[in-house]
Amino acid sequence: MILSVSLFTLPRDSDPPAIIERLQDAFPLQLLETSQERVSYFDTFDWGLSDAGLTLTAAPSGRGVRLTLIANDGETLEIRARRLPDFAADLEPGPFRKALARCTKIRRLLLRARATWSRQMWAVLNEDQKTVARVLVREGAARVPQDRDLRPVPSRVQLIPLKGYRTEYRRVAAGLRKAGALRVSQRNELMEILEELGANVERHSSSTVLTLAPDLRAGEAARLIHRELLLTMEVNLDGVLKDLDSEFLHEFRVAGRKSRSALSQIKGVFPESAVKHFGEELRWLGTRTGPTRDMDVYILKIPSYQDALPKGVRGELVPLVQFLSKRKRQAHQRLIRSLTSSRYRDLVSSWTEFLESGAEASEPTPNAGRPVQAVARERILTVYRKILKKGSRIGPDTPPEALHRLRIACKQLRYLLSLFQSLFPPEALSPLIKELKNLQDNLGDFNDLRLQSQALHAFAEEMMTAGIGPPATLMAMGQLMGQLEEKQVVERRAFHQRFRAFARKENRKRFEELFG
Repeated sequence: MILSVSLFTLPRDSDPPAIIERLQDAFPLQLLETSQERVSYFDTFDWGLSDAGLTLTAAPSGRGVRLTLIANDGETLEIRARRLPDFAADLEPGPFRKALARCTKIRRLLLRARATWSRQMWAVLNEDQKTVARVLVREGAARVPQDRDLRPVPSRVQLIPLKGYRTEYRRVAAGLRKAGALRVSQRNELMEILEELGANVERHSSSTVLTLAPDLRAGEAARLIHRELLLTMEVNLDGVLKDLDSEFLHEFRVAGRKSRSALSQIKGVFPESAVKHFGEELRWLGTRTGPTRDMDVYILKIPSYQDALPKGVRGELVPLVQFLSKRKRQAHQRLIRSLTSSRYRDLVSSWTEFLESGAEASEPTPNAGRPVQAVARERILTVYRKILKKGSRIGPDTPPEALHRLRIACKQLRYLLSLFQSLFPPEALSPLIKELKNLQDNLGDFNDLRLQSQALHAFAEEMMTAGIGPPATLMAMGQLMGQLEEKQVVERRAFHQRFRAFARKENRKRFEELFG
């Protein structure tokens, strides 16, 4: 069901019955119903719904739940489900699921607030005693999940139009404003509630861009960057341990990889002994998180694998899904042991202490006192030239490992551009990032296709040995391997065109002028 409504909030010290009384002076009103409603508010960890201007609520309805998706402009989608969904994909296909999935993607829906509303539904009547609009008044109190006590939040009024009475609808809206209701303009209901409760809406992502002053000492800039990346890892840790959704581990790993890359690529700002020690510890952490992430990736690939097969064959992949799910559970248990180990705790505490100490190094740090922009320029240009050199050596018969090494160099450059992008004009940097991304996508797709093909082959052998791979399943996996190998050939051929575009004279000139 889709509705378009006008939303109003009432001033904190206002009296909702008094608002209705003033409205009643201009329009005949009839009380239709009163009710109490308990509402839960949901969003993803990264606030995907709120950022898209949507509020998701859930309220008990019979033996199930009523889900409502409210846009800031008042348009509303509503469905009933048997239970609360963990993900958008848990719902039946339809407009509601499509709208929800567009913003949440593969992220879990998390409880963000609870509210209890006292509701009054009024009919607005015309001279003929016909209903021309409805007014829903809500008075309530709310709390965040970690609190026990409800606190009052501003009352809200929803003006619901009826078909054929547009003029009357506009008159009632004007009457509500005159009576003291404040028209809500592009305000998210959940964000309003959290703001009223004083809740801190934090955002930490591996893609967070720090604003760095060009003349900031490079050593201090590096510490700021690493502290932000460590904070991203820490705020995602609970979601990783609970396996809430695969993006927690992905964000955790990216922040760890960026930290390790920054350690090695921003040279001469930290003592070499610290670079070596923390680099080894972050490498250890990467090896511990890798197996679980690999299983996440393969499980996420299942829908695309199924789409690549004839309809009658898609169900044959169920044993593969079961095999991967079991492997994922086993890998995740090992990951929990690593992330709750003394080695991980020591890594976090010693790394935090090092980043916050700011003490003078006993070993040479030639770049620590230099302006960060100068150091960033040098490192970016050095890595760019390395990519040109590596890429120019790749021919039709070059082994795949060379493309993999080039992919890593491209990733190092992308990390540097990302970490230091506040130091350079966006209009000059954006075209370079776009060209790099085109090359990265090609190299990443080629590498992923190669690894997927190898992994499916290994999975098929394990399943056959364990007696859990029916012939039809193994045949379906064989079809997928053949398709993946064909796509590898396509991406390998496309590499040379992508690299020529990245290495062309115009692009080289841009890099040299911006970072030279």
